Amino acid sequence: MMAIKKLGWIVVIIITKLITWETSAQSLLTDSFDHPIPLDSTVRHGTLDNGFTYYIKKTQGPGKEVYMKLAVKAGSFFETRSQEGYAHLLEHVALNNKNSMDLKSMMKNAGMFTRGQTGQIVTKYQLTIPNANKEKIVLGMDALKSWGGKITFDEFQVHVQRGAVLGEMRTKDPYRDWLNKRYGKILMQNVEFPMNSDERVIKNIKDLNLDALKEFYNDWYRPDMQAAIIVGDIDLDSIQSLVEKNFLDLKNQDDRKDYEDILRRFSIQLEGSNQYEAFKDSVDTGRRLTMFIKEKNYDYNKISERDHYHMFLQKMVNYIVQKRSQEFQKQYDAPFSKYITNHTASNRFNNQVLVSAIEVNLNGIPLAIDKKISAALTAYKSLFSKITNQEVQEARIALESELTRAYQNNFDLAEAYLENFIRGSAVPSPTRQGKLHNLLSEIKVSEVQRFADKKSNLLKNKDFVFVNIPKGHLPGRKKMNDIAQHISGKAIFFNPPILEMELPDSIVNFRHVDSTVNEHSTNLIGITRVKLNNDIEVWLKPSKPRSSEFKNQIELLGFRPMATGRTNKNITPEIMAHSYASYAGAAGFNKFQVAQYLEKHNLKLHFAADDHDFLIEGKFKEKNLEDFFNLLFLKIQEPDKDTAAFSSWKEKEKTLNSVRGGSDFFRDEINKLWYPDFTLFSEEILDTISQDLLLRKYKKHFADFKNYTFILTGDFNSETLLKQVKKYFAKLPVSGQEGYLQPVSRKFDLRKRNDTIRLKNLDQAFAEIYYPVKVPIDIKSQAILDIVTLALNERINVRLRIGSYSPRASGYWIDKKNNIYTLFVNFDSELGHEQNMIEYAEEEFMKLHKTGVDQDWLDATINLLINKHNQAINGFGYFNFWPEYLKEAIKNKEDPQDWILQYPSLLKNFISLEEVNEAIRNYLSVKNQQTFLVLPEEMVQ
Repeated sequence: MMAIKKLGWIVVIIITKLITWETSAQSLLTDSFDHPIPLDSTVRHGTLDNGFTYYIKKTQGPGKEVYMKLAVKAGSFFETRSQEGYAHLLEHVALNNKNSMDLKSMMKNAGMFTRGQTGQIVTKYQLTIPNANKEKIVLGMDALKSWGGKITFDEFQVHVQRGAVLGEMRTKDPYRDWLNKRYGKILMQNVEFPMNSDERVIKNIKDLNLDALKEFYNDWYRPDMQAAIIVGDIDLDSIQSLVEKNFLDLKNQDDRKDYEDILRRFSIQLEGSNQYEAFKDSVDTGRRLTMFIKEKNYDYNKISERDHYHMFLQKMVNYIVQKRSQEFQKQYDAPFSKYITNHTASNRFNNQVLVSAIEVNLNGIPLAIDKKISAALTAYKSLFSKITNQEVQEARIALESELTRAYQNNFDLAEAYLENFIRGSAVPSPTRQGKLHNLLSEIKVSEVQRFADKKSNLLKNKDFVFVNIPKGHLPGRKKMNDIAQHISGKAIFFNPPILEMELPDSIVNFRHVDSTVNEHSTNLIGITRVKLNNDIEVWLKPSKPRSSEFKNQIELLGFRPMATGRTNKNITPEIMAHSYASYAGAAGFNKFQVAQYLEKHNLKLHFAADDHDFLIEGKFKEKNLEDFFNLLFLKIQEPDKDTAAFSSWKEKEKTLNSVRGGSDFFRDEINKLWYPDFTLFSEEILDTISQDLLLRKYKKHFADFKNYTFILTGDFNSETLLKQVKKYFAKLPVSGQEGYLQPVSRKFDLRKRNDTIRLKNLDQAFAEIYYPVKVPIDIKSQAILDIVTLALNERINVRLRIGSYSPRASGYWIDKKNNIYTLFVNFDSELGHEQNMIEYAEEEFMKLHKTGVDQDWLDATINLLINKHNQAINGFGYFNFWPEYLKEAIKNKEDPQDWILQYPSLLKNFISLEEVNEAIRNYLSVKNQQTFLVLPEEMVQ
């Protein structure tokens, strides 16, 4: 798929002169530093007689893992005007290449994973074999040859992949895509760099010229432009023999196009002049300035030790400045709201240019714009001043860790060899890596400071983009130049706000607290359930960390059902008060002090609400348990009364409501149709909330933890942890009111419907089709539903890729209380093609309903589900299966032990093909089909 990575060219980068540094910096760099670093001799590297290159590296990776790559030195830069878009299309055609062996199905059945990426000067194909053997490696080598030298142009497959490429050009986040394109166009204005036209790409793909596609293939998919890269637990001799057998017979054309001549067109030279532009954003209406900083990217291609030296300096400066910028932003009226050291705009320059950016909030009095800009640019310049030895040491440690990890695993090694083939990038031996570590350790503060001073220059390579500023209030080019000149001539020092915060030991008073627990037990799967004397329930489930990073990490999830649900508008202020605890500070500490305290003690504490529950979420290491609970109690006991905190919170909530973003930006509109009484935050509701009302609701809400359940998961001993936490949970205030207020559930309306949702700022269509049906609630039915969902997703993904970026099908309990489960299909579409796409989805739905699945497919899917189940329950990392699962089990009064133990056994031994196909016939029903089509707002005539 289209992805612009760190790609480049050999000849231009080698012959281009590097920036001349001050004499003191150059004294470290002798002539030998300019010589290319030799390729690590432990990799078997060679070239066949026809020019085909190979890299073969034996490693001792996990589980006989092997990575195989095919690199083609050709991408979008190599297209003629009439071929724009064809490099990407060819990648799709290659991956889905028709051949007598049906390689794609064979690799899938063997558990092998494939993917492709089209860049500007390289197209790469990757094959992952988790548990390699001789047969799988032979199959993988056949696939590499199929992609690189034996592509057939099956008309149907080409037609399907045309739709897939057009689908990938659309977006799941229209607003962000529009904004990035707008910024990107401005940034490219003063840089001579040829770019493809999206309009021409779309036209070329739609009006396909098959001869032009084949011409691109014949010109560039030739052996002297290709390399095979194989890394993993392999036998070098046998792999080399396979490479020769598969690729030696490939032929080059007599009349070969000049690769180097094309590359020379794409060498970027920064002009040095600043730009000043303005535009209107009708979605995010806030007034703002974004200043983009463009500089040569020294991480783009590292051939020599000198290249690494410059890269180290750049990364050290960016590390220090990024950290400093975070300190600056820890105040309500920060001089700038964001600092991004590697903006997505860098991709537009093929990563030859590193783009960073700051964003300045210019809301408020228009006449104060000049002062705000001056304050922001002053703060920006100060980020680069007076760099300290301690900061350099911290940056060095971070870079040493990055350098150590760079060549440690199979994936990174394979990628490094690929870049060596494409650009000549260094892949150093362990000895050379040691020299690079030494080079890094010798860098002085003065050298880092000189590099920082260059980047702080406000008079070169800065693009100032004003958004939503009225024309009469825009500072002109002369005014901006005067501000930049004035600041550039001043001596400015970094002076961030002081954010020290230490919590007193007396926050929680444990006197007269009965922290004894009622009788508790631990079940077969290690879940301990405890009910305290104040009726708060605590569930504990330890599991294994997947790496040392998560050792002794504990996650907390507390939840309480909303007694009225979100159908009652009276609950809205309480929901807002609960979320305010997450945003604001506490007691005499502001939100920024609290944020720094969390970071310093490696804690996370978040107050949120979903559709049905109030939530308290936390993470902490066992050694920081006391810090976590002290902060929790400070939050619930003493709300932040600062008016600046309240105003800032309100502004943030209004922005979140006005700016539509993310792949599910239209989901609220569907919820409004399903549940008209469902309360959503709006600017009107926010305007009715005063600080006094919010604080009253805050105190009342956190004065009663009745009906709260707390789930603790992670790396711990349950008995030990219970002794540590029970006194805190026993201290939480609980009212003496009798009874339990049942939450009002939202009953799903089982009826057929077809709705169109109209939204602004769209230039494409989105659709979601729901198929709700009554289903028995038991473990076996759930296992069968999981199988059915995967079967539908497979069909939808294959069929709708003809015109969608990421079509999918899934399923969930939309109203479990009433036994209602829904399958749903989700996709995007080109305008005017959406009805065809809906028909395709409905056709696949009915085909599956009629034909069902076969035994081979079922066996493979059952194995997949069992493996996923075991992986989820047996360990945690960034994803932790247990908190949300236990929460739903508790709410639905289900025994989690039953599902955990029975699910894999039922899948493996008690689900037949007949039962699955019967379920497909019963549950794939269009009786209650609900179709939601999201289209652009209609034009008013």
